[in-house]
Amino acid sequence: IGSGLTGLTIAKKISQETDNILILEAQELSGGDNRAALLGNQIINNGLRFYPDTEASRKALTFLEDLLGKKLSSISSENNIETFESSGFKRFVGFGENSPDFYEQLSYFLSLKELNLELNPHHWTQELAESLQTKIQKKSIVTKFGFEGLADQDSTNAQPKLTHVIVNGSKHIYAHNFIFAGAAKDLGLLLPDEVLPARAKAKLKKSLAYQGVCLDLFHTQSSDKSNIFLLNGTTDDDIGPCIGRFLPASESIPQTQISQWMSFIDSEVAEDTENIGLVLKKMKRQIKRAFPELLASVKKERIFVTPALSGADLKLNANGTLPKVSNLWIASNQVSPYQNLLGSLMQARFVLSSLGFVSDVEALEPTQTGEYNAEV
Repeated sequence: IGSGLTGLTIAKKISQETDNILILEAQELSGGDNRAALLGNQIINNGLRFYPDTEASRKALTFLEDLLGKKLSSISSENNIETFESSGFKRFVGFGENSPDFYEQLSYFLSLKELNLELNPHHWTQELAESLQTKIQKKSIVTKFGFEGLADQDSTNAQPKLTHVIVNGSKHIYAHNFIFAGAAKDLGLLLPDEVLPARAKAKLKKSLAYQGVCLDLFHTQSSDKSNIFLLNGTTDDDIGPCIGRFLPASESIPQTQISQWMSFIDSEVAEDTENIGLVLKKMKRQIKRAFPELLASVKKERIFVTPALSGADLKLNANGTLPKVSNLWIASNQVSPYQNLLGSLMQARFVLSSLGFVSDVEALEPTQTGEYNAEV
């Protein structure tokens, strides 16, 4: 359920072993956050993308390379993060005691090394989706999960079994096993109280989650720097800093360049679109402060707000299944302790290992912040 990067990666591996698989996607397009976007007649990633160079990220990327049958990364490079102060640009050395509330989301981009990608993430999802196109059923919104054995909940050994999902309110689709790669908070709406108690649903609903506010700019001012910039204005507010970088200049459209910028907002606060506007306003102030001529040279801009990137206060079994339901695996990257692209790939590897499609023992090792059966 869900054809973002995590869902497609899992489905691709399983499809190598069996044809008996169906992917349900609620939208008209596959790829989720990592589908392609268009700005200034150029195809770009759907918002700022970055891939850190760590041992875990190399293993995850190698796994995806094996699935696609091609090289995705080239060399490792230093990520010389720069910030701007009144005296000009300087190397960013940390926040000290004033870290923003969304530090965990931000820290993903602050890795000292990054892997340079030969193939952009929007190509990853495109190639995965094309190889699976006969297995993907789009515009298919799962509106309910159907169970057997709910009436036996009074028994201490009760084990309800998920037998089918209801799509678009009417169509029933039956299966032996189910992998949920959608938004984790949707489980509160899809699962009955016998499976996910009201207290757990309330906890899941209230869990802190951040969304990415992405601003892509198509402009005539250019820069030959490709490192990450962390910009934090002097305004005393709770909005926090933004990060960004300049993409390589296009050879087909001379004297133009695209830069991509990103900040984060609490999902609960983001329900009021006025608050998203405040974040964008501050982002532009920060960009103008560091690059005074940039905003004046902007020809087009694109705004994208991601779904929740974190915040799934959900207790799972050690193998990633939901307690009481042995045939429902939670593959949402929101339950991963890793962030962003890495979180999607790591969660895919973990679920595949739990299902027995990957024999890599390392996929089941405790993560950087705890074991998978912890409340994450």
